[in-house]
Amino acid sequence: MSCVYLLAADRELPLIDCQEFRVMTVRKTEIGMEAGFKLEPHQYYRRSVDELGYPMKHYQYELSLEADERDLDSLKRYLSQHVSPGETVELWHLWVGEHPRLVRFHGTLSDFDMDTVRQFLDTEQSCFTVTI
Repeated sequence: MSCVYLLAADRELPLIDCQEFRVMTVRKTEIGMEAGFKLEPHQYYRRSVDELGYPMKHYQYELSLEADERDLDSLKRYLSQHVSPGETVELWHLWVGEHPRLVRFHGTLSDFDMDTVRQFLDTEQSCFTVTI
């Protein structure tokens, strides 16, 4: 069982890598690692996600995102630059190999804040539809 975060859209979007070296504290231990906002081709979990059978927009990208203001700003700036006003994208948090009930949320990009990011990262088997 593995977790995957995806961004799905109605049309092809450019890939982006805004990751940077960050020091994070995990269980009272500081760990340095690459982290941050990133979109890359959805390849590794593609078959497993398809097997879940959820209705998902055609163009799918693996999403890296942390509960961090820098990542929130990067995501919002990216969506504002590459998705037209009125269009929607889907942010998916999935556990492949599992079929629990899917939870759906809807909102606008202007309402997307740190609480929403935390909710997205913490709510398993969920889809956040974001209107730009």
